[in-house]
Amino acid sequence: MKLSTHHQWLFAIALLPGLSACGKDAPNISQATNAAEAITVENPRIRATAPGQVVSAAFMILNNHSPTPHVLTSATFADASLVEIHETRMQGNVMQMQEVGKVDIPANGSAELKPGSFHIMLMGLKQPQVSGTQAEITLSFSDNSQQTVTAAIADITE
Repeated sequence: MKLSTHHQWLFAIALLPGLSACGKDAPNISQATNAAEAITVENPRIRATAPGQVVSAAFMILNNHSPTPHVLTSATFADASLVEIHETRMQGNVMQMQEVGKVDIPANGSAELKPGSFHIMLMGLKQPQVSGTQAEITLSFSDNSQQTVTAAIADITE
């Protein structure tokens, strides 16, 4: 059956309300009221451990979708007795790791936690972190908001 141009337009107009409703439930991250709402976490992962190893690290990219800078101030991980934010940097000819206590996430920007740079140190692990599994880590921000993410446990060799 061939529709006339008039009928094609009526059909298209009839579809518009339904199509415009498709995105109504999607969160509007640009109107976020706190860091946990404004920040999306990309590629969260935890370094797998060998038997008996009690230290690991978590890595991820924190993307800030708001015009306000935010600060990651701490994290919690159920399988660790101590969690700290660290940075690895060169001190002369020696690579050193030190606790920094925070990571700044610029407005409309991102901060990458990666090997050899900022990372979340997981110490006093209560059980091995097995590659191919997942674990939750909770991120806390300077505005007291929190976000829990599921991180893949993986063999990270860098």
